[in-house]
Amino acid sequence: MRAAPHALYPATLDLAGATVLVIGAGAVALRKLKGLPKGLKRITIVAPEISGPLRSWARSRPEAKLVQRGFERKDLKDCRLLFCCSDDAELNASAARQARAKGIWVCQSSEPGQGDLQVPAVLRAGGLHMTLSTGGASPALAKALRSHFEAQLNASDLRWFLRQLEVRRTKMKSDPEFKARLLKRLLAPGVLSRVLAPRSAAGRRRLQSLLKP
Repeated sequence: MRAAPHALYPATLDLAGATVLVIGAGAVALRKLKGLPKGLKRITIVAPEISGPLRSWARSRPEAKLVQRGFERKDLKDCRLLFCCSDDAELNASAARQARAKGIWVCQSSEPGQGDLQVPAVLRAGGLHMTLSTGGASPALAKALRSHFEAQLNASDLRWFLRQLEVRRTKMKSDPEFKARLLKRLLAPGVLSRVLAPRSAAGRRRLQSLLKP
């Protein structure tokens, strides 16, 4: 039978005060855990064996709780988000079915189509936070693209340029005419290419001229 097509909708989750359950405690689980924000009520990691690196990570997060045993249905109580990261595909599938039946969001690492969400590669560079996803087709490609763009952005004047806009934010709010003039210059053809070009003294001077009142 042909699998149903994905109907992916890009969004971000507000997990403040939420309880998150992670099944598995290896490298895949650790990658997911490192992406979780602060402010969660509880992060429960359930696995028969827990890796050293994951134990080290848990010590830095007081809301993390390690449960060294197999997954049980009761682990889903009060859970808002489940990560299935076990190396046992059948266990992941079973836990995902049980969680979805309870209305819990699921990220299924071994079979993304069995879950409700996929965690994209996160690009942090030049003062920007961006996400990249191949819709589950190739997470490795998404990571390669992230590395490529991070290198480009970190070699540019983007971070400096965003700081310049930040210090002008108050004036832009209080002076609509100044804001209109500035945005007209910044949105002109070719300006973005200058911002993203490799960092240079001449390029910085050209950008500074655009930021004048």
